[in-house]
Amino acid sequence: RLFYELPEFQQEVVEAMKGELIVSMFKIPDKKLNLVATLVTALLSSYRLQLKAANITGDFLRHFYDLASKVIEGFSACGDGPYDLVARWLHLPERSLPCEVAFRTMISYIVGQCVAPPLAVVPSLELEGMTQDGAHGSNAPPVAECEAPPAALLDKLAYEIIREEQRLKRSQVDFKGPLFSTLLCHLLYALAVIVPLHPRVAANSPTVRGAAFAQLMKVQNMVANSVQPPALYDPADGSRAKLFLYIRATACIRSALQVITASWPAADFGPRFSIGEEGGKDFIQYCTKHINQVYNNKTALTRVLGTPWERLMLSQGPTLTIAELLLNICSTDANLKEMSRLGGEQALHSLGRYGESAQIRQQATMLLTKLA
Repeated sequence: RLFYELPEFQQEVVEAMKGELIVSMFKIPDKKLNLVATLVTALLSSYRLQLKAANITGDFLRHFYDLASKVIEGFSACGDGPYDLVARWLHLPERSLPCEVAFRTMISYIVGQCVAPPLAVVPSLELEGMTQDGAHGSNAPPVAECEAPPAALLDKLAYEIIREEQRLKRSQVDFKGPLFSTLLCHLLYALAVIVPLHPRVAANSPTVRGAAFAQLMKVQNMVANSVQPPALYDPADGSRAKLFLYIRATACIRSALQVITASWPAADFGPRFSIGEEGGKDFIQYCTKHINQVYNNKTALTRVLGTPWERLMLSQGPTLTIAELLLNICSTDANLKEMSRLGGEQALHSLGRYGESAQIRQQATMLLTKLA
């Protein structure tokens, strides 16, 4: 709190605070001390320095980013191997951690920051989202360099996502209540940044696919049932419930889409992919169901006349990516024949009639003709 509310405190703390001491608190078998160290690490790994004279001096920036580097790298290296301590914390049974939801949320977020560390940039007026690719931050090095997490962490994060998804659904009363949470956002964020490091493992994991599909199917269910934002508000958010709902929903959907786009193309989900391979039938069944829900007369009308919430949900979805992947897979005779047994003919018909571009409609029509 002092770090945020008292700017002068920042100048002193970066010199007085020792990164090694914070990392050592992770290794003490006291969960409350672990929580404190996790909170400080989450703060240092996410804080964006304000643009003012005291924050752009060379000494301050060096001390600040050195401190962030030590705690981020130290967090990832705690345990018997990379992310071993993280895995052990995530495997603890419920109610084993103090402030459990906040603890697990921060753990997930820091894992994401370890895999994709922030850049050591000088404070500027550029937008946060432009820093990574903008001219100002294009040559800035990452704050830390951590080892890649093991592939086994993918399944554990995906399991936690599914468990949080089930908890949110159970907590609804008369189909009212939040379906997106801060914990869900950060778990999906951690999963999305790890997937590019292990794309084939992610593409062939039923747990990872299920975690990503759950978010994307949620979009289609909300649009199909005309669920409006007030029904999904979290009472704890108070007057900012609408803002937080939009932020969490967008973050969750985009992270789930990142999981798909970073794993399926890299794992040869294309002409060389066989539907008979592991996960192939699940993938095709999801694609056909998704396309049948999206490409129809009602959805086409919603894109034009729907509420801002409905149009946002449709624009965030993976519709075009799914359609292109499905058409690419069906370019071989064996896959096209197998897909017809899984109900794919209706999906091709929907694409041929309501596809976004003339090329997609033409390609779907050609495949239907070939199938006939």
